[in-house]
Amino acid sequence: MKLGISMLVVGLLFAGFGLFLWNFAGSQGPFTSSWFSTYEDQSMAQAIGMGLTVFGGGLSIGGIVRMAIKK
Repeated sequence: MKLGISMLVVGLLFAGFGLFLWNFAGSQGPFTSSWFSTYEDQSMAQAIGMGLTVFGGGLSIGGIVRMAIKK
């Protein structure tokens, strides 16, 4: 049960940070233009954010399944 809860929490943190990075890199504004100056930088940050979102979502779902099976 403890492992399932920790998997869920860590997965949600990864997914949340991935969504933040994915949306932050894709937005056009004065703050983001200094961080991601080229299109390649924006694309790389979006790809990393998408990967973290998928990984975190899978980890969260795995934690929920582990808790349901152990119960």
